[in-house]
Amino acid sequence: MRILRNPLLVIDFDKTVTIKDTIALLAQFGIDHNKKSQPWSYYTQAYLHDYNQHCPNQPNHDSVSQLLHHLNSYKHVELASLARVSQGKVFQGLTRDMLYEQGKRHQHLLQPDLVSVLSQIPKQFIRVVSVNWSKDWILGFLHELDLSRHQIYSNDLDFQGLHSTGDIIPSILTTGDKQEVIRTFQSSVVYIGDSLGDLEPLVNADVGIILGRDPSLWQAVNQFNLNLHRVDHWLQIKKILQSMVYYN
Repeated sequence: MRILRNPLLVIDFDKTVTIKDTIALLAQFGIDHNKKSQPWSYYTQAYLHDYNQHCPNQPNHDSVSQLLHHLNSYKHVELASLARVSQGKVFQGLTRDMLYEQGKRHQHLLQPDLVSVLSQIPKQFIRVVSVNWSKDWILGFLHELDLSRHQIYSNDLDFQGLHSTGDIIPSILTTGDKQEVIRTFQSSVVYIGDSLGDLEPLVNADVGIILGRDPSLWQAVNQFNLNLHRVDHWLQIKKILQSMVYYN
């Protein structure tokens, strides 16, 4: 068995670090603060309309590359969604500290044992790569690990001075965007994710670990016989890391 020495541990955020998707919670925080935005349901319905219009009938895929091409073809849908939320000024007026503190308040949404497992990894080797909308939100959730902003790769809010303009700066919207970021690391990589949005970095990582049983992702794993590890919780991830990774 090949042992990886000092690989980067690259982790998805929503439903990998957390037990549920947190973007709706983040958006609702902005909506409650501003009290002038459309309800969150307006944005989700518009997104689903665009998503379904793009490809009403899901095609069959004969290869992983075909599936990845299909997944990445939704980038314009994701861009339109971020533009819609930006135009609605959902996050206008929020400060970085407010977002960070709000993330801290949701510690109960962290995956069990995540902090204890990650605390045993030298923190300079940890990276988070996410389609979430706020680095400060992510850092708040993970405050016990004392990570820095340069370790978080995600979309982020635009700020003028202390306050957000309400605009979201897009950078990571698709599984391909995640892999493009990871490619710049020029390091061996252990990647942990939970959904089809993680497929490209999972199949390109030195070690790919799937957390949970997302049906669409698991279908792809079985269809294409992908060599990935699947776990149900972070203590199982700890065992894989202990057997395959060495830090010094």
